[in-house]
Amino acid sequence: MGEGLGEMVCFSKVYDEAPNPASEFVAVMVCTEADGACPDVAGATGRFALPYVDPKASDGTGLESATYDDRCAQIAREMLYMMSRV
Repeated sequence: MGEGLGEMVCFSKVYDEAPNPASEFVAVMVCTEADGACPDVAGATGRFALPYVDPKASDGTGLESATYDDRCAQIAREMLYMMSRV
């Protein structure tokens, strides 16, 4: 994260397994499937939906790397903006 800042543990998928917190966390859903499947996230103090088009549509094509890079950059920009407002 930066000089003098502590380590940040990041994770994906199953939210109710270690090392994920059981309470006092914010859930950010980044795909429409997760948004629909998890209307309530137990223990979360907030839940936000930021759905993105899944880049897997470009898997196996000449655009695969560029598509994943673009989606990663988009998510990073939007997460930075969202977290700057918290």
